[in-house]
Amino acid sequence: MSDQLAQSERERAEQSLRLEQQSNTLQQQTRRIDQLLETIELLRRKRFGRSADRIPDSQLGLFDETELEALIAELEAELPADTPAPATTAADTVAPPKGKPVRRPLPSHLPRVERLLDLPEAEKAAMGEDWVLIGYDSSEQLAVIPRQTYVIQYKRAKYVARDEDVPGAEAGVKIAPRPAQIIPKSIAHSSLLASIVTAKFVDALPLYRQEKIFAREGIALGRQTMAGLLIQLQAPLQPVAAALQDLLRRGAVVHVDETPVQVLREPGRENTQDSYMWVFCGGPPEQPVRWFEYAPSRAAEVPRRVLFPADVDPPPLPFYLQSDGYSAYGVLAGAPGIIGHAGCWAHVRRKFVDAANGRNAGAAQQMVALIGELYAVERRVRDADPETRLRGRAEYSRPILMRIRRWLDRTATRVLPKSLLGEAIGYALGQWPILITFLEDGHLDIDNNTAENAIRPFVLGRKNWLFAGSPKGAETSALLYSLIETAKANGLEPWAYLNHLFEHLPGAKSPEAVAALLPTT
Repeated sequence: MSDQLAQSERERAEQSLRLEQQSNTLQQQTRRIDQLLETIELLRRKRFGRSADRIPDSQLGLFDETELEALIAELEAELPADTPAPATTAADTVAPPKGKPVRRPLPSHLPRVERLLDLPEAEKAAMGEDWVLIGYDSSEQLAVIPRQTYVIQYKRAKYVARDEDVPGAEAGVKIAPRPAQIIPKSIAHSSLLASIVTAKFVDALPLYRQEKIFAREGIALGRQTMAGLLIQLQAPLQPVAAALQDLLRRGAVVHVDETPVQVLREPGRENTQDSYMWVFCGGPPEQPVRWFEYAPSRAAEVPRRVLFPADVDPPPLPFYLQSDGYSAYGVLAGAPGIIGHAGCWAHVRRKFVDAANGRNAGAAQQMVALIGELYAVERRVRDADPETRLRGRAEYSRPILMRIRRWLDRTATRVLPKSLLGEAIGYALGQWPILITFLEDGHLDIDNNTAENAIRPFVLGRKNWLFAGSPKGAETSALLYSLIETAKANGLEPWAYLNHLFEHLPGAKSPEAVAALLPTT
């Protein structure tokens, strides 16, 4: 009897253990299903939804209203009286009705061509002398003249001595020298080169589309010819490139970012392998520089080579590095010439916005609101000098950062690490040392949007021209993007600047003359 009881106890224990294991397995499967559903929903939104980092109104009803109201009350109590109120959501206010569209006046700098409109002569004759002209009712329309392509015909004067006794007659015919050209003996004037470069690198028009545009105008200018002209620009532009790269390293902060690019015919690599276009934003505050660098690699050695070249003497002054959380930047931050490494709150916010569309929407929205308070402070000090920005951040941003850190530590223990919210919290905690670096220096930004905005034109252009035909072409693209984006950052119109540069660079024979042609002057 005792043996039967013992056997029964063992069976019950084994059954209990199996049930517990099944329950644990079920819980793990349920958590995995929830994670996969979150991931699927996130991918669906990224593929078909809006690209802006904002939370849809439909998610606002999922929040815990009591917890959210308590958070808002806490924020309002701790903020100083003159801090701007956080932006309200669509659930808080109803958008005012749109008014009647107002037509903006046409630009005043455009030339005006007057066309006088009068009544027909027969009607005027019938009116007789009882009607007097008192003026005109004026209105305007915007008109366009198709671009005018023309040929510059150079006629070089030739001289010959009247007889053999004239001094120098033995030299034969004297002829006026050719004008200096950035591409010697080319059929392309500086204005045409500037037009091709602007169309491709500013307006994102691939060369094959430009070929069709020229063909409609009756001009046979093939894409291969245009590609050859662009590549030939690289060598004469090297002095400008060297001066621009030197100016890049003279600022207090350098922002860095990178994006994939497909380059064909790279030695030892498949055409389908990703290469990278890097962007560096630096230079003095009054002379911002945007430098693009093509490289087959995404390793830290690439930005190290750009920022700390071996042949520069004296070495660059120390500066801060600002970037996203890619590990190569952490390696680069250990270089001797870098004061500190600043992170990007925009990347952190983006991850919590993704989580706010998932299964922990209420909690994620709390962090989005807290990060919004940081950006509210940044809006207040944006136009201030670095010292004032530093003091403002110490007074207003530091307490907000302390609340954010407490929230992260508290919430990290309550969510699954592999959920969207758990991953967002893990990312923020892992990046925390560089996320608070912006408190150290007023020259630093709260995020790396400077670099992201600089590289965006390249990303948009890549959607049209898809790939670079060769490493030489990728290098040329990087150089031309550097000139164009630096010109735009300094308020210069790209075509006008490039036309001026291409026309005057052949005559720049000294470092001072080259420096005068930089897009920062």
